[in-house]
Formats: sequence, C-alpha cells, structure tokens
Amino acid sequence: MAVHAHTSDRSAEGVANVVAQLIRWPDLALKRTRRGLGFRAGGREIVRMSGGHTAELLLTTDVIDRWARVLTDCRRVTLGRDTGWVVMKIEGKTDADLFLSLVSVAIKVNQASRWPASRRSR
Repeated sequence: MAVHAHTSDRSAEGVANVVAQLIRWPDLALKRTRRGLGFRAGGREIVRMSGGHTAELLLTTDVIDRWARVLTDCRRVTLGRDTGWVVMKIEGKTDADLFLSLVSVAIKVNQASRWPASRRSR
C-alpha cells in the first residue's frame, strides 16, 4: 500500500512539473476548461490535461506515423481518441522530460502545418 501511495505522489509531482514548465513557455497560452487545463500554440489547442497522471498531445498524424515504432516502444504513449492526438502517462521526472520534448515537437509541427510550404521556407 505504501508503494502505491509513493507512486501516486510521483505521478502528481510529474504532472505538476509539466504544468509549471509549460506555463513559462512563451509559445503557449494556458486555458482552463471544465475538463482541466489546455495549452494553445498559435490559437490551436495542442495539450490537454484533465487531471491524474495522463496528458494528451496533438502531435499530428504525420509525426505519429513517422515515429510509430519509437512511440510504441516507450510504452508510455498511446493513440488518443481524436485524430493526430496521443495520450501519455506521466509518472515522474523522466516521463515529464519526455512529454516536454514532445510538446516542443508539437509546437513546431502544428505551427508548420498552419502555413503553406512556400511561406515556411522563407
């Protein structure tokens, strides 16, 4: 029982660390919703956190397809309900660090997908 409680504390710590980090990122805007917290980049929601130790991330279908094996092998990431989204378990610092890295990717790919290829190369 004590081991389970310790794991829950670590999970909460991991998620709290992620939120504390993301709030400081200039490319993200925090939005509170009925379901929890969301973060937007360029007006598009890319992170959803509804509590517990999981978070959703809009990686886009292209990135998910390209990184399918890596994402599957890490066993922390699963496909989300919505197209282009993944769900990640965050249970400690290592998971939090991975999630923050994936948020960086999500910001970049979602920003790129909003502009035509001709405008991105400028």
